[in-house]
Amino acid sequence: MKIAIIGAGATGLAAGWKLSLKGHSVTVYDKNDRLGGLTAAIPVGDDMLEIYYHHIFTNDTIIIDIIKELGFESELKWYEPSNVIYINNTIYPFTSPMDLLLFKPLSFISRIRMGLMVLQARFVKDYLAIEDITARDWIIKRGGEECYNLVWEPLLNSKFDIDSDKIAATWIWNKFKLRGSSRGKNIIKEQLGYMDGSFVKIYYRMAEIIKSCNGEIRLNDGVTEIYKSNGTFKIKSKSGMEEYDSVIFTASPEKLSYVIKGMGKHYLDSLRKIKYKANICMILELKESLMPNYWMTVADKEIPFVLVIEHTNLVKNHKYGSHIVYLSRYLDATNELYSKDDESIKDLFISGLKKIFPNFSKEWIIKYHINRTRDAQPVVRTGYSKLIPEIETPMKGLYLTSMSQIYPEDRGQNYAIRSGLEISERFPALEE
Repeated sequence: MKIAIIGAGATGLAAGWKLSLKGHSVTVYDKNDRLGGLTAAIPVGDDMLEIYYHHIFTNDTIIIDIIKELGFESELKWYEPSNVIYINNTIYPFTSPMDLLLFKPLSFISRIRMGLMVLQARFVKDYLAIEDITARDWIIKRGGEECYNLVWEPLLNSKFDIDSDKIAATWIWNKFKLRGSSRGKNIIKEQLGYMDGSFVKIYYRMAEIIKSCNGEIRLNDGVTEIYKSNGTFKIKSKSGMEEYDSVIFTASPEKLSYVIKGMGKHYLDSLRKIKYKANICMILELKESLMPNYWMTVADKEIPFVLVIEHTNLVKNHKYGSHIVYLSRYLDATNELYSKDDESIKDLFISGLKKIFPNFSKEWIIKYHINRTRDAQPVVRTGYSKLIPEIETPMKGLYLTSMSQIYPEDRGQNYAIRSGLEISERFPALEE
């Protein structure tokens, strides 16, 4: 079959790779000029670095198996992170259960309740039973109001902005479960994985295989229209019009609603029910190290970002020639900050960084990069399972597979690749 795949991120490339090996003719479209979607990378020093921070967990077995299958097993390294939280103008260790027990901003009873809440999350099996409860109510019931007000409310606000009060308990439960299971049998030590030379190697290799099977990767070629005529799909893009037997759409459901023609209003409206949060991510290449830790959660409404990640405090094998720091902010795309120019965002983020690290100097900055995306995080609101569109659309031969459909899991490379592999299974291999 001649198959069009919209989106050259992890899902689209994984699908294209497997479909090409089955003998199908694949063309992958992407509006951006870089391969990899949210895992796209840029050259930094003598190395490559993702434009948005990435790591994997020990329980991300799908991507680990794919890394082995593609021949990169020796390049996947495992590291023990050091995590902290910034709260009440102070930095506290926040890596192990012992750190939680010693976490002074909370009363001793609240610390115990919060620890039990995180531990008990591992034993919740029926996530649908809690999806109509808000994360706020679920946390307060188990961890108490002090725990919610001090730690989780500012984090939910910084993640989901104006929709933070609507988030389902399922989302926060899954976060607790994921971080707990990434420790394996050793509850004290967490392990995070990263590939030498960045994860983009995986996607470059998938693209190479697609091309070697006479497929195409069309970057900087956004799709503006999809319709079906006489049993054939017509794809209109920046480069012109092409015909296909089938189409796999891997961007957000809302984006599909604006390019697909010939669908009923009810279906289009249903695609627009799932909202996404945008993200602004600033990368700093620094002469000096900012902190001794890998991951800092910022639980402070006055700071314009929610995460400070010193990537080079986790990854040991690199050739960046500098200390790499990510500053990440989630927000609604309607927020005026999202539309501000790069220089304004840089100044705002640097002022926030100075509040946390008074010794930080602008003179440390070798270079900075600002990246932004409108569809960074699906808004997992109460009743979310009822909003998820089917992979098979009403238009036979058109498939939708996106990060909004992996519920109850949260976005990540492991599940993006899984989606690509699963959609490829719907197409039989061609007989020799």
